Order: sequence, then structure tokens, then C-alpha cells
Amino acid sequence: MTPLFREKVRQYMPVLMRDFGLTGEDAAAVFGNIGHECNGFATMQEMKPLVPGSKGGYGWCQWTGPRRREFEAYCARNKLNPASDKANYGFLFVELSGAEGKRALPALRAAKGLDAKVEAFERTFLRAGVKHYPSRKKWAASALDVITGEAVPAPAKPSKTETVGGAIVVGTGSTVALQEDGSGLLVGLGVTIIVLGLIGFVVWRKRDVIIGKLRALKEKL
Repeated sequence: MTPLFREKVRQYMPVLMRDFGLTGEDAAAVFGNIGHECNGFATMQEMKPLVPGSKGGYGWCQWTGPRRREFEAYCARNKLNPASDKANYGFLFVELSGAEGKRALPALRAAKGLDAKVEAFERTFLRAGVKHYPSRKKWAASALDVITGEAVPAPAKPSKTETVGGAIVVGTGSTVALQEDGSGLLVGLGVTIIVLGLIGFVVWRKRDVIIGKLRALKEKL
């Protein structure tokens, strides 16, 4: 286990456990797979893509093909460096909160024992062309060693909602970098505030006329 892997596991594994209600073994299986995919967080770009001429995988999970394009689009929308922890954990959160998570998380939780959890997460989430299970399980065991005995904070109460592909995702206080289309929401809110302000200003300027008309209407009644 490298110092870099230990640092990332210590920082982000408790966050993953808190955000998705995972056990230590569950989260270690996830980070064991990640450790294998990106060489303990040392290699973001796949060195030898399986598909000749392709861009290959990128990031913590070595996202490839359409998933890599979705990751890059997510980073562009949120102005994030694709190599940053914020971008990678943010997109991992997005995927686990959506369709990918609906398939992978139940399988991960249902598997018995660390080795079985490593295989379950690989089959349902990463779906690698070459499995390399011994390597994944070695990284997972190292991740579990790091986190064993360390206190994991209780799940935080939801503090914000974000849109992900048109759906609403509830984020906790521990969630980082999930800003999917957040700028659009802020713009819409700003426009609403401006419109309401203009209406209020017009009413205030015309208050005497409005009051007069109301009095005349009351006298007629």
C-alpha cells in the first residue's frame, strides 16, 4: 500500500460510508476496486487502452467510452479539474446516486465477506474487460486495514438538493463537488427575485392610484 492510497482512503472512505450508509467492508471493496483501476490514485489516464486508438479510461474508476464522456461533461459543467479528488468523488457520487448505484449498491451490500463484495462491485459497477481479482482484493484489504478502528461520523442530515440528469438527488453535508446544473438553478432563482422586485416597485409607485380605485369600487358596492 502506498502513502498516497492510504491518504485518499483515510479522507474519502468515511465520506463514502456516510453518504451511502455503507459498512467498512462495503466501502473497502469499492476503494479496493478503485485502487486497482488507478494504481492507488497514482495513474488517472489508462496507459494501454484495450481498444486500440481509443482514449481509454480516465479517473479513479477509469471511466471509459460513454461514461468517460459523461465524466468529462460533468467536469466541464462544474468547472472542475478532471484529475482532482473533488471531480472524481463528485462523479462517483453522481453515478452511485443514479442507475449505476441502483444496480451496484444492492449487490455490494448483499455479498458476504470482503472478497465477495470486491467481485460484486466489479461485476455490477466497473464491469472490467480483464478482472484481475487478486489485485483488487489486495487493495481492498489494505483499505480495510486503514479504516479499521477509525471512527466514522453518523450520517449527516440532508442539507441540499441537486439535479442529476433531470432527477433530484439529496446531498448530505459530507458530499463534495456535486453541483450538477447548479448554476442554472441559481440563475432561475435570481430572475425570479428580480421580477418580484420589479412588481413590488411598480405597486409602490402606483399605490395612490390603486388605493383610489379601491375606494371608488368600495363606494359603488
